[in-house]
Amino acid sequence: MSFKPIFSILIAGLFLGCVSKEEEMLMSDFDRQKHHFKQIQQTQQVTIVQNDKVSALISALYLYQKSDPLMPRKYEKFIIGIYSDDDIVPNVLLNGKDAINITKLENNDSRLADIPLKNQWSRYYMVSFLPDDSNKMILKVSLDNLGQRELIFLKAANLDNIQE
Repeated sequence: MSFKPIFSILIAGLFLGCVSKEEEMLMSDFDRQKHHFKQIQQTQQVTIVQNDKVSALISALYLYQKSDPLMPRKYEKFIIGIYSDDDIVPNVLLNGKDAINITKLENNDSRLADIPLKNQWSRYYMVSFLPDDSNKMILKVSLDNLGQRELIFLKAANLDNIQE
């Protein structure tokens, strides 16, 4: 009896076992990262350019909350990051309505820990609005004399399918 076929089967089994463990590790990592993936889907970034020079960078993360008919959303919340030379508090509108609260966040604030596109040079604000029932949300961010930009967010149905 030849040992070659038995040896080949053992090697193939070992290889398949390793692939299976690697696949398990990848799936486990993916499960841990679902929240991060969802946040990336809900992040927009725009620049304000003056005299052919970027004068400000605005990033906004929509803090999406699943709809629950028994417990309606209290607020629409965004984390807005502003990178500019000037220390400007943004004026923010959502679908033409003023924010009900704008709070500056410290760089070590736990709410900033997992957000994408974060950097140490930007200033971050938690911005809250009364609930908005429309699927399309237009966030208008104005920065004093630097100008304004609009960012468009959708309350996409496919986000409800991502399980945390």
